[in-house]
Amino acid sequence: MRGVSLLLPLGLSLACAAGLAHAQPAAVDMTGTWTGTNRSIVSGLPAHFPVTSPATIVDGNRLVELKITVKIDGQDEGRFWGTLSSESKAEPVIGVIGSDGKRVRMIGQGGSAIEGTLLDDGTLELFYTENRAGVSVAATNVLKKAK
Repeated sequence: MRGVSLLLPLGLSLACAAGLAHAQPAAVDMTGTWTGTNRSIVSGLPAHFPVTSPATIVDGNRLVELKITVKIDGQDEGRFWGTLSSESKAEPVIGVIGSDGKRVRMIGQGGSAIEGTLLDDGTLELFYTENRAGVSVAATNVLKKAK
C-alpha cells in the first residue's frame, strides 16, 4: 500500500508534465519570403525611406507607403534569422516566436524594433519602430508568405 501511495503522486506529476509539454504549440515555420506594404509615419531621413519616396507631408512628418520583403533564411525551433529589405536598403534581422506560436519579435541590425502577430496561416502583421539620431519611424506592415 505504501508503494502505491508513493507512485500515485509521481504518476500524476508525470501526466501533468506530459500535458504541459503537449500544450505548447510547435514552432511556426517562418522560413521563406514574406511580402507586403509598409504604411509609415517618418521623421528625418531613415535609410528605408529616402527623400525620393513618394510621401504626404503632415506637420513636418512624411506619410509613406512602400513595399517590404522579409526573407527568413533559417530557423531553429522558435529562433530565426534573415533579411528585411525595401527598394532602398536590406538589413539583417534576427527574431523569436513567442510560446503561444502567434507573437513574433525581431530586431534589425540598425536597431529597429519589430513586433508582430501571426494572424492566420501565411499572414503576418508587424509593427516597426525606429528612434535614433534625428530619425523616428512608426509603421505597420501586413505581409503574406509566398507559397
